[in-house]
Amino acid sequence: MTLSVSAWLQHKIDEYTFSMRDITVDFYMSQAKLDRADCTIQQLRQFNDTCLDMAEICQLNGDDHSYLHAMGKLHHRLVQEMGNADRDRLFRIQAYQLARLSLTRLCHQLAMVGEWDKATTLQSDFVRHAGWIF
Repeated sequence: MTLSVSAWLQHKIDEYTFSMRDITVDFYMSQAKLDRADCTIQQLRQFNDTCLDMAEICQLNGDDHSYLHAMGKLHHRLVQEMGNADRDRLFRIQAYQLARLSLTRLCHQLAMVGEWDKATTLQSDFVRHAGWIF
């Protein structure tokens, strides 16, 4: 039995919705670990991977707005962790390295949709926050 286009489309939308719900739960759980004072570098990487997985699901389904939102949340948190004086230097440097990658992806997507000013602002903000590394 073949599905109608409408049924097939509804099935794909449902799959996407369920995938996003599941990854959102993972996101909040990894973010909760990152909120703890005793957070490890491994937990920082886990948060990064979860956000990248979320962004990939959005991108594969053509949801550019949610892709930018997921990457923005990741980048913002990484920049925040870069400047967190309560973290050790190695943790902060790892946050810096991951933030560079998220910045690259964000700026690429913003450039694709013609949001040059937002990309420039993100880059300037990143340099301002990463100044302690140089």
